[in-house]
Amino acid sequence: HPSFAAPAMRFHLLIPEIRELLAEGHHQDLVGVLQEMHPTDAASVLNALTVEEIAQVLSLLPPDIERDVFGYLEPDVQEHYVAGAGRERAQKVLQSMLSDDRAEFLERFEPRVRDHLVCMLPSAAREDLLRRGTFRDDQVGAFLTTDYAVLNPALTARGAIAELRRQAPSKETIYYSYVVDRAGVLVGFVSLRDLILANENTPVGEIMKTDLVSVQADADQEAAARIIRDYDLIALPVVDDNKRLVGIVTHDDAVDIVEEEAQEDFEKMAGVTGHGVEIGDYDYLEEPVLRQVRRRAPVICVLALFWVVTSTVIQGFEEHLTKGLLLALLPMVMATGGMVGTQASALVIRALTVGDIGKARVATVVWKELRVAGLIATLLGAIAFANSLLVSRTAATPDPLTVVMHAGFVIGVAMIGHVVSAALLGALTPIVVKRLRGDPAMISTPAVTAIADLTGAAIYLILVTTLL
Repeated sequence: HPSFAAPAMRFHLLIPEIRELLAEGHHQDLVGVLQEMHPTDAASVLNALTVEEIAQVLSLLPPDIERDVFGYLEPDVQEHYVAGAGRERAQKVLQSMLSDDRAEFLERFEPRVRDHLVCMLPSAAREDLLRRGTFRDDQVGAFLTTDYAVLNPALTARGAIAELRRQAPSKETIYYSYVVDRAGVLVGFVSLRDLILANENTPVGEIMKTDLVSVQADADQEAAARIIRDYDLIALPVVDDNKRLVGIVTHDDAVDIVEEEAQEDFEKMAGVTGHGVEIGDYDYLEEPVLRQVRRRAPVICVLALFWVVTSTVIQGFEEHLTKGLLLALLPMVMATGGMVGTQASALVIRALTVGDIGKARVATVVWKELRVAGLIATLLGAIAFANSLLVSRTAATPDPLTVVMHAGFVIGVAMIGHVVSAALLGALTPIVVKRLRGDPAMISTPAVTAIADLTGAAIYLILVTTLL
C-alpha cells in the first residue's frame, strides 16, 4: 500500500546519513534523529548497518530507547550483536530487556551459548528463566512477563502516582497497576486514569477494583488470549494456586498467541510439521525437495488406500453404472460429498479453536449440522433430480416419464443421504479427536475428503441400486 511504502523508503534513505553522522562524530544529532523515529523504524535503519556500527549507535542511545530499538532488530542481527559484543555490553543489553522478550531471545541460541549468557544475569532473572522452563511452550507460565507495576493498598493516589513514576522505566505497562497484600496475593487492580481522577489523599484500597479476572500459570495460552479478547483487557494478571501474582499477559502477547496458533493449525493441516521442523520454523523455499517428499508422501499414500477401497466399492456396482444415469451423476456425487465434509470440518475446527463450541453437547452440534446439511442436501438433491430428468429425456431412446420421475426422485433422495452423512462425518471427526485429547487440526482436508468419498459413495450407490 502506498501509504506504508513511502515512509519505509524514506527511512531507508536515512541509512547513508546515519553512517555519515556516526563517522563524523555528530553523536548528538544522530541520537536526535533516532529518537524522533518509532523504535521499529529506527531498527529497520540499523538493520542495514554492520554489527560494529549497530553497537556504536546503541551505546549512544538512552537505556529505554536502546532496549526498545534492540527489540525490533532482526533476530539474526540481535544474535550477531550479542555474540560479538563484549561481556559488559552483552550483559547490559540482556538486563535492559523485558523478562518475556529476554526469555524468547535466549531460546534462539544453542544451549552452550545460552548457558554462557544466562550466567551474566542477576539471580532474580535466572530464577525467572528457570521457572519458565517448568512450563510447556503453550502454557501461560512459559511466556508471561514479570515486568508489571505493583502498588500497596495503603498508598494514597498521590503516593501511587509517584511510585508509578519510579517503576515506569522498567515496566512493560503502567496503564494497569496491580494491588497486592503483604503475602503477594492479588487483591485488586487500578488504572492510571482512576488514579489521576481520584482525590490525592484517597487510599488505593478505596480506588481499586476487586472484580478480578485472572488466569493460572499452567493454563493454556489460547485460554489467556480468549479472556483478553472477551474482556477487552490491556493486560491479564497471572496467579499461582495461592492467588499470588506471578506475572501478566499483555494484549500484544495475545495477538502473538492468535497468530502462532493460526500458523500452527495451518502447518498441521497442510502436513508441513514433523521430521525435525518446529511450528513456525517452516520455510517452503529453503526446505530441500526430498524432505518435503518425506513429510508429505506418507499421508497421501495412506489416504490413497481409502481411494483404492472407494474404487472397489464402485466396481461392485459396475452393472448399474453401465446403464448411464448413475455414471453421469457419479462425478457430482464424489465432488459434493468431499466439499461438504471439508466445509463442516473446517468450521467445527475453527469453532473449537476460538471457543465458540466450548463445552456444548455433541447433540447440539449434530442438530445444528443436520439442519444446515439438510437444506444444502435438499438443494443438491433437486439439482440431481433435474439433471436425471435432463439426461433421460435427451437419450436416444428416452424412458417413460413415470419411470424417469421415479428414478430422479430416488437419485435425489440418495444424494441427500450422501451429503448429510458427509457433513456429519466432517463435523463429528474433530469433536471426537478433541475428546480423545488429540489435535483437531491434524484432521486435514485430504483425510476428511477421502473418508467422505468412501462412505458417501457407498451410501449413495446402495440407496440408488436398492430403491431402483
